[in-house]
Amino acid sequence: MILRCLFILLFISFFHDSFAQNKFDIANVKQLGLITVDITTVNGEIPTCDYVSAPEGSMGHTCTNQNKVPCKIDIYDNENLIYSSGEYVKGVSGATIKINGNTSSYSDNKPYKIKLQKKADLLVRGNDKFEDKNWRLIKDAVTLKTMIGLKINELISLPWTPAYKPCNVFLNGEYIGCYLLIESVERNSNCRLDVNKSTGYIVERDAYWWNENKYFATNYFSSAKGYRWTWKYPDEDDVTIEQEQYIQEYINTVEESINNGTYEQYIDVLSFAKWILAHDILGTWDSGGSNLYVMKYDNSENSLLQMANLWDFDTCFSMNKNEFSRYHDATYDYYYHHLFTNSNKSFLNTYKQLWNEQKSVILNDIISFITNYVNSDEAVALQLSREYHSEKWNTSINNIYNEAEYYISWLTEHFNLIDPIINTSTNINEVRSCKGGEIYNLYGIKVKSPHKGLFISNGNKIIVR
Repeated sequence: MILRCLFILLFISFFHDSFAQNKFDIANVKQLGLITVDITTVNGEIPTCDYVSAPEGSMGHTCTNQNKVPCKIDIYDNENLIYSSGEYVKGVSGATIKINGNTSSYSDNKPYKIKLQKKADLLVRGNDKFEDKNWRLIKDAVTLKTMIGLKINELISLPWTPAYKPCNVFLNGEYIGCYLLIESVERNSNCRLDVNKSTGYIVERDAYWWNENKYFATNYFSSAKGYRWTWKYPDEDDVTIEQEQYIQEYINTVEESINNGTYEQYIDVLSFAKWILAHDILGTWDSGGSNLYVMKYDNSENSLLQMANLWDFDTCFSMNKNEFSRYHDATYDYYYHHLFTNSNKSFLNTYKQLWNEQKSVILNDIISFITNYVNSDEAVALQLSREYHSEKWNTSINNIYNEAEYYISWLTEHFNLIDPIINTSTNINEVRSCKGGEIYNLYGIKVKSPHKGLFISNGNKIIVR
């Protein structure tokens, strides 16, 4: 009897394990309705990395020493193969994949960066202009935040909006979850950020500069505990001393012009206003680690410093509904506090005008976008895929329909609450963007609201420069 019971228990255990394994077979996952990205590495090698914390005096945790693993990528729409990179042959076919991200790389299901050996459009839009070598797999399909954030980016007409598709991903035959397959932030005059190939620049204000091989400081971010600028274009391996000196000097000039009120000569005021308004609409909490890209078309006097696209939407909808983004009033993270309080009111007036001209259209359009999306076949497939993802990683998921209802309600109330604040304020000090009406520096220490001038960090203090 005991042996028989043991046999039955073993059989049940075996059956359960077999069923669980079969559930995540690629044939079953393909039927969920999203595209399926099937990645097979050479010799079954797994992408790995080491983890590192910031050196003393800096901040953050991230990954380093990522191995670039050669692979083949096949993409399916149901059972139909719609793209294949072919087997890996350096410079000819296939791709490499590596772990990407900062704190997001610490989780079990990691984000990845894909580099094709031959340009292609992994979103299969039927137009050669979308072809590129660089793509990302980010974990943002388990929330609508990134989709909504990118729609705001599009509606407010920032220079470029990354395209994406939610997908299910397999790595060497194992289901690894639900992702967004998305375009990378980089120069591509056909379909991404458009800067001159020879004399243009795209740089990032980067909290993780200490993990890069090449970076530079400007006066505003000169503190050892602060940020640096890192390279998106040209690639850090290709940057010359002359190029680094040029963009460093130009951004220093921008910072001084904000200090003395002559900034219109050096920055594209409208793009700066669009970028912060988009984050204010989204209620973004993270003003430190979230990505901030600027671009300059070329090195001519006619080319101004311009804000690029939004990226990183993890902390959207995190402020109180009557508050703006933390970027709005941050005295150290970037220049917006000083633009809003500037004696030159061009930026403030542009921000207000942009809001008043577009607020109704943006709210109606974003509500329509959310409503139409959750009623689409893709949303049904995404919800089913989220459930698979949740079971795979033993984590809770957002119900896409409840999530949509919440964001529509949040945005509607948020728009109504911030509208009178924007239109009755003469400067940012009257528009409290931090929780509880309090201002904190980069290190979480409460500080008094500054009055004039640019401010830099000196240890744990905020001081007038």
